[in-house]
Amino acid sequence: MTDGISATPRLSLQAAAAATAPVATPIILVDLDFASGPFRAWTGLGQLHWAGMVFEGVGSLGAVGEIEETTEIRAVQLTLALSPVPQTVVDIALAERSFRLRTARLWGGLLDAEGAFVADPFPLWAGLMDTMEVVDGAEPRVSLTCESRLVDLERAEVRRYTDADQQAEYPGDRFFEFVPALQEAQISLPAS
Repeated sequence: MTDGISATPRLSLQAAAAATAPVATPIILVDLDFASGPFRAWTGLGQLHWAGMVFEGVGSLGAVGEIEETTEIRAVQLTLALSPVPQTVVDIALAERSFRLRTARLWGGLLDAEGAFVADPFPLWAGLMDTMEVVDGAEPRVSLTCESRLVDLERAEVRRYTDADQQAEYPGDRFFEFVPALQEAQISLPAS
């Protein structure tokens, strides 16, 4: 602890100290792993380079919903939005098909007066992309709802005691191979 400034599990001591500086600009970095290629954006303008990745600035067009933290073991949602967006972005969003259950990550960071990172960005949120809403019209917008990885706990795991299901999980295992034949089999037990 230095001069009443303390680090947190997410914020390093250097970043915590910089947060109290006269000029410290908080930013959010977003990395969405679409099948067509990654979409990386940040809350400022222009390009920002970090960890070998290039983030495109969305400025005031981008919005990040509330990042909820809970002590309960449950899935939480996060909504990311762009509005208004050019028609080309709407067309790309409409064409994107396989995004569900792909990775979405957010980091928080601080920039100094020159626009350089004060410390490495810290993880804010990580989860999976779920649904995308595209509104085309006078003010087109794209919003993406993401779920935390805990959503997997709420999904029912459907398993069957069949040879096909066993082969999908353990190829070559013959444990359930004769189950269908047993369903119609007549088994006679000796009389006691």
